[in-house]
Amino acid sequence: MMSPRRILVEGGGGSGVPLAVRLAEAGHEVDLIEAGPDPAFITDPSLRDALRDARTVRASLPDGSLAWTYDAWLREDRPWRVARGRLLGGSTAVNGAYFQRPARGDFARWETDGGAEWGYSACLPALRRLEHDRDFPGSPIHGGSGPVPVERTGRGEPLTEAFLAGAGADGATLRADKNDGADEGVGLLPRNALAAERWGMWRAYGAAGPLPRLRVHADALAARVLIVRGAAAGVEVQRADGTRVVLDGDEVVLCAGAIETPRLLFASGIGDPDTLRSRGVPVHAAAPHVGAGLADHPAVDIGWRARPGMVAADPVAAWTAAWNAMLPGGEAVELLLAIAPTTSIVGAPASAGDALDLRVTLATPRSRGAVELGGRPALRYRYLDDAADAAALAAGVDLAARLLRGPAFRGIVADVDDPPAAPGAREDWVRERLGTSLHSCGTARMGPPGRGVVDPHGRVHGVAGLRVADASILPTVPSRGTALTAVMIGERMAELIAAEADSAG
Repeated sequence: MMSPRRILVEGGGGSGVPLAVRLAEAGHEVDLIEAGPDPAFITDPSLRDALRDARTVRASLPDGSLAWTYDAWLREDRPWRVARGRLLGGSTAVNGAYFQRPARGDFARWETDGGAEWGYSACLPALRRLEHDRDFPGSPIHGGSGPVPVERTGRGEPLTEAFLAGAGADGATLRADKNDGADEGVGLLPRNALAAERWGMWRAYGAAGPLPRLRVHADALAARVLIVRGAAAGVEVQRADGTRVVLDGDEVVLCAGAIETPRLLFASGIGDPDTLRSRGVPVHAAAPHVGAGLADHPAVDIGWRARPGMVAADPVAAWTAAWNAMLPGGEAVELLLAIAPTTSIVGAPASAGDALDLRVTLATPRSRGAVELGGRPALRYRYLDDAADAAALAAGVDLAARLLRGPAFRGIVADVDDPPAAPGAREDWVRERLGTSLHSCGTARMGPPGRGVVDPHGRVHGVAGLRVADASILPTVPSRGTALTAVMIGERMAELIAAEADSAG
């Protein structure tokens, strides 16, 4: 069996926290490096409340103190600002507590493009190990003792019941468990929250107390991976006081996410050789796909207003139910129900009559973008470049509008921001209102040398001792949100590293 190693895990978000904890539990000496703060040392009471309250995402908004903020273009004529969590726990500490598993079809695509290590049956133990599913604790596909509490809420709430009934009347399969792996169906949303209280990954995995082999470096910005004679030797970090230090290790694992991971690879001399040389960065490994293949979910919110008395004054959750629907052309869309006004979700004072949003997401986009590297990362999503994506998202909007105007919502809906009826005008309407779901993947994807950046074990081609273990390795974006997927990647990579140790022994 391989002797314990010193492993540097860069990025303390959804993937990095579980990976670091599992490696330390396995006996390795682990340094977890995170650019943002430890939530335990945040003293602002308002910010501390925002981190716990899963009904608001105000701590995740652009330019906030706990967010990475990037310039982005959803399309060339659609500039945007993108924010990701910048603290221990990453975006899982500040997001809406959406915690759906990937569907079986997602795993099938990853198995085909990435390797058998990422098929459903191979990943099921990791899915079970990460969770404490409070609704299905005895199920053979669920875990009952993992670190992350998972529960579903909304049963009996009028908007949620109308949504479930309306989708069912439109042909959707009603699913008691939206984490059962099915590609389609409607049901209550699994959440990493207990009632209104969010459980980000740092809170969940740290609940058992500190681990003696895990050292945490918060407020430590990684500048680059040091590569010596073709192997990763450490990470150069800048501390909050501006000093720079080098942390040495036997292996480095990048878990910084689909934006920061390619930045670090590029800064470390791993990327397109011509671009690296043009920026004065020494080339250590030719990897032209670093930063390319950006995949995410384009989304459109349909605004609507409820009749007086229909919206709870103090809902237990912001989002309660989801409908994953397959379109005739094979594309998939997701309708995500908010039962709280958008104003309150983003942390502004709410008042009676505030608009709610029904979010329509294209779950299986064909269009791909890129993270522009060489300085501060900028994101070019190139949403709807593929004409099929525009048509599919417009069809999802039709589905949502039909639901809100249907019998199940009669007596609940006061007004709907209806899209135009003409197909061409409807697609223009979609482009004008286009948003993003913040589910970025694919910027250091799995694949053989020449077609990918890493192998199925996350090992970077051409550099020994360096891995990637976050959503950037996924060949395609999952047809659900990426929070649970990121956690699964951390858990699964810990298994793969253990399997390598066993085979070496």
